[in-house]
Amino acid sequence: MSDLQKSLMALAALGAGLVHLAVAAGSPLVAAVLVGAVGIGELGWGLAILSRGRVLTPTVALIGSLAPVALWGLLMTVRVAGGLSATTDWVPVGPLAAASLLSLSVAVVLSVDRRRRKTGGRAGPPARTATRPGRFLLGMLLGAMAVAGLVTPALAATNAGTYAVPHGEHSTVPAGNELNSPGPGTHSAH
Repeated sequence: MSDLQKSLMALAALGAGLVHLAVAAGSPLVAAVLVGAVGIGELGWGLAILSRGRVLTPTVALIGSLAPVALWGLLMTVRVAGGLSATTDWVPVGPLAAASLLSLSVAVVLSVDRRRRKTGGRAGPPARTATRPGRFLLGMLLGAMAVAGLVTPALAATNAGTYAVPHGEHSTVPAGNELNSPGPGTHSAH
């Protein structure tokens, strides 16, 4: 597995972990503990890959990346088929879909690498461990943009994102204090 693949897998795990932690913040207690534990595990695993430069416990990581996807699919099936929307209303569909997509990308890379190892490297082109710096930088840039493009709207769609302060409103002058504020285009004297 190349350094770029490991790093992109770590980015995906970090993104999925952030989304799972944000979902846990607005979930009922039991679900919050389960989803929060998954998020902490994903964050820890992603950071471990980045710090160690190698994939730790690939089999456990494969199972760990597929388990939340399977549970989310089960919840959605129960919600749609069983008509139990009252018990699953806390489940944010969009954020968990984004986290599932990131988790599935981790699972695909781990599965391909696992198959390559089992067949003695004959499953596809030979793996290069060292990536040229320009390709690595470009790959990381594109990967970070893709993860950010999925994670940012997913975080905004969670309960935590709903209560976040909107950008641009941090310095809004309260009503009645317009005389004390500098006019448009002026700079306050600090």
